[in-house]
Amino acid sequence: MPTKKDVERVLEKRDWKQLNIWAQEKESKNVYRQFMTRIYVKDGLIFWRAVEALGVFAHEMDQKDEKYAVELVRRYFWMLNEESGGTAWNASEAIGSLLAHCPKTCGHFNWMLSGLLVDESLSDGALWGLAQLAQSAPHLVDPLEERIRPFLESEEPFARGLAALIYALMRTPQNGLELYREEGPKWSIPIDLDQRLKNDPNIIQIYQAGELIKYSVQELWTAQSLTFWVEHIMIKDLAVEVTVASTSVGLCWLGLGPSVEEEQSLLKWMSRQFPKRFLIRKREPNSEVIRQLQEYVSGQRKEFTIPLHPIGTPFQLKVWEELLRIPYGETRTYGEIAAQVDNPKGQRAVGMANNRNPIGIVVPCHRVIGKGGSLTGYAGGLDIKQKLLELEGFIKK
Repeated sequence: MPTKKDVERVLEKRDWKQLNIWAQEKESKNVYRQFMTRIYVKDGLIFWRAVEALGVFAHEMDQKDEKYAVELVRRYFWMLNEESGGTAWNASEAIGSLLAHCPKTCGHFNWMLSGLLVDESLSDGALWGLAQLAQSAPHLVDPLEERIRPFLESEEPFARGLAALIYALMRTPQNGLELYREEGPKWSIPIDLDQRLKNDPNIIQIYQAGELIKYSVQELWTAQSLTFWVEHIMIKDLAVEVTVASTSVGLCWLGLGPSVEEEQSLLKWMSRQFPKRFLIRKREPNSEVIRQLQEYVSGQRKEFTIPLHPIGTPFQLKVWEELLRIPYGETRTYGEIAAQVDNPKGQRAVGMANNRNPIGIVVPCHRVIGKGGSLTGYAGGLDIKQKLLELEGFIKK
């Protein structure tokens, strides 16, 4: 049975793998109770990690029992009832984490979460939860604009900053177009308020991606994001999860690993390459990528025509540019690519650049093979590399 020290250690290291192991064990109720107790006191980073851990834990438990997270949400709302003694002072943060991590089973509580905004003691936590939900399931926040809007003019910088962040996330264009409704664009405000927020220097600290990060209200109002989506496709007879992510410039990530691992890798990569950006789960900005990818795996497309936003070192970019010149159905060796980038002895360096290629398939590192025709390494797995080459009916050159 995990002890209090065990739980604290997991929170300090943000060790969600261990957390998921506990979710599979009989002591899962004991783990939940410890998180529940830990959330009563708001005492910095470990408190926020406990809030996040509750959502992660509930998501894992939902795989066994779809009612698990729903019952937790109901319990927290009940604890806010006066009859319970009002013991759950930080319930709005907990509920927000549960909804953000379990939107499929708990998303229908979005209106109840936004209803907590009327209570001054709960509104900050509710705003934080809605900001997290705007990243994991923005469609659930979309109808709540009128409840969030008043906080853009709150006297408190924390509430004002969180509302600004939610607006920035919800204004993310879909296929280059702003969202519209009958009476005008969604998530829009008067010009004078827009200017005030663009020039608001107040600094707040919010929990994001495992850390407490300082932002100015101005930064949050103009926050940039990456949108990502997971699609299930068939490559020949192999079922594959594909994770795609785009900036406003173009496709920046296409990963072929398990979606949970890909999302974590994408978050780490984004924190290095795009500090202070936010990751939003949204299909629309990636719909053209998905359409062309489906055409490719069905044999209807041989070239991709989507804009790309590759991020790497000058050498990596040079190698990836060379990969784009390999025709459909053909292969090159690492030595041949090395010669093309003016580094004839750099086969190993080319191999490393291939391994770091963040845009699989579209930037076709699968078309690079060993000198003797061996498939060698592939970040997505050799089974996927083989299926891609079989799909293309490759010709060794």
